[in-house]
Amino acid sequence: MNVDSSESRRIIVERFAFWAAMSAAKQGCDLRGRKWYEHLDRVDLASLITAASVTRSSFREWHEREVLKLAFGAGVPIGWAAKMVNMLTKVHIYIAGRGDASLLTVIHPPIDNNLMAAIRRRFPLNGPRKHARIRELCERGKTISGITTYAQYSEVIEGLVLASECLGWTLFEIERLWNEQS
Repeated sequence: MNVDSSESRRIIVERFAFWAAMSAAKQGCDLRGRKWYEHLDRVDLASLITAASVTRSSFREWHEREVLKLAFGAGVPIGWAAKMVNMLTKVHIYIAGRGDASLLTVIHPPIDNNLMAAIRRRFPLNGPRKHARIRELCERGKTISGITTYAQYSEVIEGLVLASECLGWTLFEIERLWNEQS
């Protein structure tokens, strides 16, 4: 069977995205290993990647639908489902460059303890007034398993949007802080 290079690339990206998401779940999610694959395969990335242009609103609608579908289908908390969807978009859109360029301004970073710790260091409470609001919102995602509703998840994202705006970055670029030590 002769598979063209674009099809090979798509397959490699898809398999790597599944592996990256599954690996991220090793850090405390009850669902582990290859059991994730059947659920991740149901995330409708195709409609997102083939969209001509994506607004913040249309992305949020897609994201909420896919997170809720994944959470209920896999029996995991909303926070973990969001992290898995975000890992898929990170690999497919940010790293592999799939989809319209508008996606780069709307996709969400995977939320975890390392990112939240970096936010606490970068935005101390004794700093400008806006830091307190960023921290208040981001603290709602302190433990990923503790994010139990999409509204709660959205508040964490709102805090990350404020943080990224303070830094002059896109929302996803806040991921630069992940595992930042100082």
